[in-house]
Amino acid sequence: MTSPLDLTGDIASAIDGAVLDGKTLVVGYVKADGSPSLSFRGSTLVLGPQQLGFWSRTTDSGLPVEVADRPKVSLLYYGGGSRPGPLFLSIKGTAKADPSANDAVWDGMVQAERDYDPERKGVAIVVEVEQVDGAGADGFFSLTR
Repeated sequence: MTSPLDLTGDIASAIDGAVLDGKTLVVGYVKADGSPSLSFRGSTLVLGPQQLGFWSRTTDSGLPVEVADRPKVSLLYYGGGSRPGPLFLSIKGTAKADPSANDAVWDGMVQAERDYDPERKGVAIVVEVEQVDGAGADGFFSLTR
């Protein structure tokens, strides 16, 4: 069954601060040479009903540069344990480096992630989420815009 996309509530409870429980989200993207790449993003958080954000410690290399030309990304979450909400999430969306979201992402991420960029030289990556497929206590679900 497909339902309207809303990342707040149980999904936000699972994602926000998941790194504190060792549940780091993984983002997948495509590099300039066409090769797929995966990256752990412990700073991932829900910014709104259809938007995720996470921190990149660089602005001129890596993910911020790659999504400028190839913005389609996927994120994977596998939870359980003490976090409420879904056990599994497969998320698809469009990402971009967005300095206007720096304060929101920086303020929302856990201190341990801030400590990796103490001079705050990085940039927020914002993902406009298009689809979420997941599984929780009530079974499988699909959310779309």
